[in-house]
Amino acid sequence: MDVAQLKEYILDNNLVEDILKEIGCHHIIYHSSGYWTAGNVDGDNTKAIVVRKNEYLSCTNYTRQMVKHNRPTDLIDLVCYNKQFTFIEALQYICNIIGIDYYHDFNENIPKSLLITKMIYEMQSGNIQEQEKPLKPISKNILNYYKPYVNDLFYKDNIDYNTQKEFGIGYDECTNRITIPIYSELGDLVGVKGRLFKEKLDEDDVKYMYLEPCSKSKILYGLHKTMPYIKQTGKVYVVEAEKGVMQLWSYGYKNSVATGGKELSLYQIELLIRLGADIIICFDADVSKEEIEKLSERFIDNIPIYYIYDSDHILNEKESPTDSPQKWLHLNENNIYRIR
Repeated sequence: MDVAQLKEYILDNNLVEDILKEIGCHHIIYHSSGYWTAGNVDGDNTKAIVVRKNEYLSCTNYTRQMVKHNRPTDLIDLVCYNKQFTFIEALQYICNIIGIDYYHDFNENIPKSLLITKMIYEMQSGNIQEQEKPLKPISKNILNYYKPYVNDLFYKDNIDYNTQKEFGIGYDECTNRITIPIYSELGDLVGVKGRLFKEKLDEDDVKYMYLEPCSKSKILYGLHKTMPYIKQTGKVYVVEAEKGVMQLWSYGYKNSVATGGKELSLYQIELLIRLGADIIICFDADVSKEEIEKLSERFIDNIPIYYIYDSDHILNEKESPTDSPQKWLHLNENNIYRIR
């Protein structure tokens, strides 16, 4: 779900009041200067809530603290607070209220000429968005094409057999690849990634490829499984690769997600912020401290950002902090630093 486009859709179709009514707000009034006021479900102050008619649908609740961290809040945060929803549950709820699917393609009815114009504008303004296709669920029957086999290659890489089963690891005979099902935050199958089943790769071998294409910039791998543990611990480990999530799960750390690389999309950043957890970046050893600091600048203020930095030099050149259980324990206990 593209949050910015969802907000635009809500504004364009005058749906703010519908959402406020549905969550139980009262004395809802629109003011001509461009904002709504309303009262909390259980409150007497009829103007406690202010929702502004802007692209962010900014929302201030003057009598309630809606989020854990002191950050700007919006209409979605208000839904989360009133219904005791997670961010993802709130998005689903809003979609149901306004009558669209969670995976709605907001661009499907826009002429190509306008889409090109929009892209040019975004490029000029420095706010270019990812151009991948929208995320769409695919049939889980696809997984029947693959053998439900665990493998020793992942086991040697510190992903135990139970974890492999838990994450649905399989094998594709046609391509000789270990299969990694990719699920959305809702738990819908959206893609399948394949890892060449070969320990020592030749120079021209493609290590990873998608057997079922997936918009990777719109996924935090593992979130559909790890969300309860992130909420429980109040922190989330952010790793690069899917195997990192499975390695940590094998070690007993079940509160992690993978970004699919060292670049984070706006969508992934939004999901991480809305988890309400301390964010701990655990990228590979070849990612410099300066790169992580630059990445942290893309997060809004007042969000605690930490990172694992191998100041003791125990990792190999391109090793992940999760590759070895012993090194992970050392780094997690001794080498976590706050960026801001």
